[in-house]
Amino acid sequence: MLVKSPKQVRDDIRALTQHLDQVREALLKRSDVQIAQIGKECKRTADVLGDLLKTQELPTDYKVALVGRFKTGKSSFVNELLGARLASEDTNPETAAITIFRHGEHVKATVRFTPQEEWVKLQTLFAEDPKHVDAHRVKMWNSFGKPKKTKDGETEEAFDLDALQRQYIKPGGVSVEIALSSDGTKKAETEFRRSLKEFTSGAKPHHCLVHGIEITSPASILDEGVLLIDTPGLDDTERFRVSLTEKTVDDVDAVLFLTQSGEAYGQSEKDFLLSLLRKGTVKQLIVVITQVDLTYGKHVRTAEDNDEEPETLARRIDRERVRIAKEVAATLNDLSQDDSPAMRRYREQLGNVEIAFTSAVLHRDWKAGKPVPCAIEASDPGGVERLKSQLLRLLSTESRLALTAQNISIGARAGLLDLQSVLQTKLIAIRDIKDKEVAEQKLNTFRDEFGQASERFEGAVTQQVTLLSDRLRVKRHQHVTLIENIGLLAERQIAYFEMNDVGRHWRTRRSGYWGYMHDFQTRVANHIFPKVQQMLGEYTEIFAAFAKSFEVYLTTLAHDGARISESLELGATLPFDVTVKLRESLERSLQGAQDLIAAEELKVSSMLDDFVSDEVSERIDECRSKVANIWGAGTTRNQSTEVQDFYREVKTLLSEALETHLKTRGQEFGDFLVVEAQDAPRDALAEVQVLLEQASDNIRAAAAALVAGQKEATQALVSTIEQEFQGVLREAEALMELGNAQPNESMKLGEVPMYVAVQASEHASEPVLGEKSPTMSAAPSSDALIGAPASPQARAEDAQMVGDGWVDRVRREATQIISRFRLTDGTTGWPYEKLFEPRVLKGALRICIIDPYLAHHHQIRNLNELLLHLAESARPREIEVVTGFAPLETAAHQERAIDNTAKDLFQNFGVTLTLRRDADAHERYLVLDHGVLFKLGRGLDIYKAATGLAAYRPANRRVRETENDVFACLDHSLTK
Repeated sequence: MLVKSPKQVRDDIRALTQHLDQVREALLKRSDVQIAQIGKECKRTADVLGDLLKTQELPTDYKVALVGRFKTGKSSFVNELLGARLASEDTNPETAAITIFRHGEHVKATVRFTPQEEWVKLQTLFAEDPKHVDAHRVKMWNSFGKPKKTKDGETEEAFDLDALQRQYIKPGGVSVEIALSSDGTKKAETEFRRSLKEFTSGAKPHHCLVHGIEITSPASILDEGVLLIDTPGLDDTERFRVSLTEKTVDDVDAVLFLTQSGEAYGQSEKDFLLSLLRKGTVKQLIVVITQVDLTYGKHVRTAEDNDEEPETLARRIDRERVRIAKEVAATLNDLSQDDSPAMRRYREQLGNVEIAFTSAVLHRDWKAGKPVPCAIEASDPGGVERLKSQLLRLLSTESRLALTAQNISIGARAGLLDLQSVLQTKLIAIRDIKDKEVAEQKLNTFRDEFGQASERFEGAVTQQVTLLSDRLRVKRHQHVTLIENIGLLAERQIAYFEMNDVGRHWRTRRSGYWGYMHDFQTRVANHIFPKVQQMLGEYTEIFAAFAKSFEVYLTTLAHDGARISESLELGATLPFDVTVKLRESLERSLQGAQDLIAAEELKVSSMLDDFVSDEVSERIDECRSKVANIWGAGTTRNQSTEVQDFYREVKTLLSEALETHLKTRGQEFGDFLVVEAQDAPRDALAEVQVLLEQASDNIRAAAAALVAGQKEATQALVSTIEQEFQGVLREAEALMELGNAQPNESMKLGEVPMYVAVQASEHASEPVLGEKSPTMSAAPSSDALIGAPASPQARAEDAQMVGDGWVDRVRREATQIISRFRLTDGTTGWPYEKLFEPRVLKGALRICIIDPYLAHHHQIRNLNELLLHLAESARPREIEVVTGFAPLETAAHQERAIDNTAKDLFQNFGVTLTLRRDADAHERYLVLDHGVLFKLGRGLDIYKAATGLAAYRPANRRVRETENDVFACLDHSLTK
């Protein structure tokens, strides 16, 4: 199944929401129906659907930001994406304002200027605090009122700023429209760019007045609903323009991060990447390498000068991918080189970032039918078409619209299927209940006895909530040292500013151009967030332990309910299944907790750059003014002393502010977790009360049907209601099927390992990080028995067990399919117990897991969790893991992790674990010697990067799209 286009996803959401609203209205119209209390259930479902439609607001478009340093070829790249040269490609900074490209029948630019009211505020801000980042726009504007010299030393005439203000600054704002001539000639495009350049170029004052620019174009990529947002360069010398870029990317669906081929990452690029990682938006990133033709041309010329054979462009791209991966790894390892769960998660997230190699020149010449000297791909020499496909797939699967599609689909199906189940239960009750008094008596008895069980359940959970609160309190005390370490990391960033300011001239200090520490809070946030996430993760881990206990107690309550129901023979007279209701309640409750915890964790990390209060800022301003007031002999020395004193006091102020901020956030996060825990039992029991209420309604409906003969009328009404929403159910299911969203692994950066920067010089020619590679690791190529008895006899017996061909026999003979699991991208509720059912595993003595890709942290985590599930469910004698050769930087970690698991399995379950490497392994299977075969579409790489509770509970993790098939031999009991 092909991936749905963004436009198709958007249209499908609109169609579903429209039809869902129609169903909601139809249900509301039946809310007063008294027969069998059906109206009450229609009203309940209509309210659920109404809340769903309110909370899942449909975005109108996809926002895609283009970000990069100056001279990365952003404008050329934009022009190739649009298929027309609309953006200026001059060497001067030409993107000095936010420019938005949206779909339109004709090319037209609308330049909107800052309203007079806002401009007056900026001028006032500049007068009060000329160093404020937002006031830099006015500072730049004023600079154009002074004569400047050209490169030749000639004096240019200053701009008439007053005249420009009168022309473009008006109350409420004013706009100017520039249309492209309809003749479509190159001359017309040139004239359009020239006119637009007047307002976008950093060499002219007009851009200081521009609020924003919107350009319409009939480009096909814009027709998908894409808003392409071109931003100023990350390394722009004017902070207000950089601020525009940073604010823009806070609310986008995707970021195209452009970096020039062959160029090392600058600090601005590293900070930007860390900001995306901290804010949880790195999954929406595509790293775009531009101007590949230039670096390859240099390589060819160098090779020819040295009388050497140049490498192919494909090989050079591989080298470039390795270099970029190492630079990204170095950026992350500079923050921390520990192996904490937080750092593993960030490495996994970066590894899933997609990468694209492009050349605007090659693409332009190819489209024009000109010969190209080299090609990234034969069918796509400039790589732009492939990049478009990557972007559209990302928007279809990871954007706000994609998430909205999943939430509406899942919510609509859950609400309507629940209504369908309730209505069918009514029909069964009307058919089977013959004696109202007997049924009511049994239900009342159940209510009383279940009430007692519920009290025991609530008491046990209350104790667990108290224990949770105590453990969180202890953990907060333990975090004192961690918070102090975070403060030390923050102080290192202060040292960076202090070094710069101590080196400034005394006149610069006196004029006040120092001590502002622009972006200080962002720099601090980008360097401390892994430690803060570690702190939050430890709180969440404690909550995960509570969730596990809660699950045990709720399961016990469900068993009590089933036992009471069975003893009363309730099922024989009244359709009533409290076990199913409590199981559904558990999953809804924990999934809701997962979503809230993940959002809260992200919120804390996102707000790390807002820890300096107004009071602290005022005290810093007071300290700064002391330096400006120093006069007389030894000014420089006296000022330097004062600057150093200033920074000592600033360190104290900011450390206290950060410590208070972190303690407050930690306390609030812990309180939030306790509230979630307190609500969990009430939510579960409230759903049981609804079930009991429905059962009472069904008893009365059955009695009424007997007296008034309403059985046929009820059946007809139920049938009509169900028919009305069947179409919506099909639409919702179809919307969930976004298509095969699995990208080619060569499009990914590859999971970032630890210490890769150290290894860079030693393995410069190794294959791309994270790619499928036959390169041998340091691990032995022969079978390696881990955690098992070491005697020669035992090894010989194990070798015989592995080598007797049972795996091949089962793979050959297991042809009868007994189940198929289709995992839809982004859905939850797929724990190992559901994917690998215990009933299917039981009876196996030998198990073989075949997956060539088990090298990265998350893959090994999945393996360890599956091994534990297999050991608990099947109690086998041995498990063999067959995988490929891991890259050097991950092989050691892989073997240590598996070795630790092997020891645990052998000690706790008596299971012998064997690891074998096979360079030819390429398929993914789970094979059991009693005749069952699992064909695993993605192997164990089924879960997306986990945050919040999902990091500890597989059922809450979002999955990647795949299919798992379960086969059995023809003589197996499962086939009968």
